[in-house]
Amino acid sequence: MLCGLAVCASAAVDQCKPIGWATRAGRTSTEFNVTGGGNATPITVKTFADLQKYAKDSSPRVIYIDGTLGDGWSGTTGSRLNITASNKTIIGLKPGTLLKAPIHITSKASNIIVRNIVIQGPGSNADQAWDNLTIEGESKNIWIDHCEFWDGQDGNADVVKGSDNVTFTWCIFGYKKKSTHNLSNLIGSSDNEPVSEGKLNVTYMFNWWKAANQRKPRCRYGNVHVVNNLLTGDASITNGTDVLGVSAGHMCKVRTERNVFINESNPIYTGNANGSGVNEVIDNIFTNCSGNTKGTGTSFTPPYEYTSFMLKASEVEAAVKANAGATLKNPTECDANYVEPEPPTPDKQYQAEAGTITGGVSESSNAGYHGDGYVNFDKGGDVVVKVKVNTAGQYRFDIDFANGSSEVRSLAISAGLDTAMTSFKTTGGWTVWETAEVLVNLAAGENAVKFATVGGNDGPNIDQFDVTLVKATEKDSTEEEPISIRSKSFAMVAPSVYRVSIFDTKGSLVRRMNVESAKVGDVAWMTRGLPAGLYVMQLKSVSTERSKFIAVK
Repeated sequence: MLCGLAVCASAAVDQCKPIGWATRAGRTSTEFNVTGGGNATPITVKTFADLQKYAKDSSPRVIYIDGTLGDGWSGTTGSRLNITASNKTIIGLKPGTLLKAPIHITSKASNIIVRNIVIQGPGSNADQAWDNLTIEGESKNIWIDHCEFWDGQDGNADVVKGSDNVTFTWCIFGYKKKSTHNLSNLIGSSDNEPVSEGKLNVTYMFNWWKAANQRKPRCRYGNVHVVNNLLTGDASITNGTDVLGVSAGHMCKVRTERNVFINESNPIYTGNANGSGVNEVIDNIFTNCSGNTKGTGTSFTPPYEYTSFMLKASEVEAAVKANAGATLKNPTECDANYVEPEPPTPDKQYQAEAGTITGGVSESSNAGYHGDGYVNFDKGGDVVVKVKVNTAGQYRFDIDFANGSSEVRSLAISAGLDTAMTSFKTTGGWTVWETAEVLVNLAAGENAVKFATVGGNDGPNIDQFDVTLVKATEKDSTEEEPISIRSKSFAMVAPSVYRVSIFDTKGSLVRRMNVESAKVGDVAWMTRGLPAGLYVMQLKSVSTERSKFIAVK
């Protein structure tokens, strides 16, 4: 058991990146970066119509399938997913995501990734019906990973008609129902297929063929690498039929390397070679097998690196049984032993989502936050966070925020009688977090600091923040520090001039002036000549607005 777990761990190392022929241009050593939809924002689809729409449009797409989609099919009638455009990633959102439609990749589509999907066919027969998966029409650079193909009506997964550079990893190709036509993986549809000459290069690594009669695989034209796979027979399904294993046909060279064959008849079948097929057999294990196990001739040397993660044949059975199939727990997981990581440990004093939220939610769907989540404001929403300090004075707030909108968004940040209104720039995405600095006066002890949207508008998402004392309040002093706002994220500094307005407690304007920032803290001269009493002072600059109560003695 311990040995099996160790094997699984070693096999999982390279499950997160494409390997094999999919990573090459043609039959050369020139690398091709298989990215599918790349960094496109994922789209979650819950209807087959939406899945088809995004699979065919011209934009790079990362598509998550949520739930069972498709209405099923029989013969050549019913639901069929046509992928006719390039740069697509299609992933089942949960383990065992069932697609009740075969997949058809064609029209020279390239750079395609399909992962974590189960396709259950209607059962096999000799009709020219749809395969569970067909790759044709000169499509290329395709990676099929952690999928399951069961009971294909004509076949499970075929690569034909000039397609090239395909890799299958951690897939299951199987049959649950008995039939004379349980034929699984065909490469090249006939000996007269000129468009396929020099193409149909396919890699199978870490896959499991279960109870398939033939075509495991059966190939023409291509250089086909069958490495570290498990092939198991089942007499209750295959009894009474011709059972043939890996078969090299017309102009096809197969490198059959470090695989495990259990209860298989004719594991290496040479009857289709026709004088031009080659099957080189290297270090395989044959257990309770009958028929031929010997290879013919020398095949090819793969132009891609694979030996660093290739398993010993003795390790293959445990690794494949533990990891193959649509078993991935979420769409970003490519290691079957993956554990969802905890959010990063908070590295600042206060978490905004821990406050009292009114008109907004604590959310965790956008990555990059710390703690339990972040605050996503509704229009007109706010959050109040309790902040405790030992010393009264002016504090710098370092606020982590994200603003994936196309516009600058503002918040009014208040504590007691002090309010600072500041703008938060766009960050280019809701998973892109930056830090803004704001100065707010706090009283000694516990402060209820309120972050509020302004004018009924939306705000940025805010995550965590630190507070740092800038200047302690001096007792019995009318001096005030200049009020400013700074943000590291958009390099704004205190303006050179403030517009200062002084109102009485009834809201009537009693004085207005322009004041240099160096003098804005000198309340005494700005209020000289005013009757004793309580007033409201408002200070405005290009991007800062603050108001506070002042007393004139």
